[in-house]
Amino acid sequence: MQITYSDVITLLTILSLIMVIILLYHLIFVSVSLKRIASRWDDLSKEVESLILRPIGAIEYVLDWFASAVEAVMEQKEKKKEHRKK
Repeated sequence: MQITYSDVITLLTILSLIMVIILLYHLIFVSVSLKRIASRWDDLSKEVESLILRPIGAIEYVLDWFASAVEAVMEQKEKKKEHRKK
C-alpha cells in the first residue's frame, strides 16, 4: 500500500479539524471557568468595599454628630449674647 500526497493532506486535515474541535471544547470550559472566577471576584470586591465603607460611614456619622453639637453650642452662645444685649 502506497501513501499518496493527497492521503497525507487528508489525514492532516482530519487531524487539524479534530484539534480545532478539542480546542473549542476547552474554550467552552475555560469561558465557564472565567465566568465563575469573575463572579467570585465581584463578590470579593463587594465584601472589600463594604469593609472599607463601614468605618468611613461611622466616621462620617461621628463627624456629622460633632458638627451638629458644635453648631448647637454656637447657637446657644449667640442666643445668650442676644439675651444679654436686650
